[in-house]
Amino acid sequence: MIKLLKLQKAVFVLIAGILSFIAYKILNANHVKGSIYLQMLAGVLMIIGALWLLYPILFAKKDSDGNAEIITDPTIEVPEDEEEEKTATE
Repeated sequence: MIKLLKLQKAVFVLIAGILSFIAYKILNANHVKGSIYLQMLAGVLMIIGALWLLYPILFAKKDSDGNAEIITDPTIEVPEDEEEEKTATE
């Protein structure tokens, strides 16, 4: 689902934020003065990652009925649900 919505970069930014926060905690435990900058970086990366995850929802195209249609990557095949196949055969 993450690859389908083109959200890999957002996940990478969130992971980088978590790793920088872990680095901050390690440096803070050793009383390093510059560790506060890693905490700021972690916060900024988490905010950017969270906003990036909301991007497909906020900018989804709406059809004539007002329903949102999220644009996905056309190169990825989406498996069909089994329920839809069962109702089509009945």
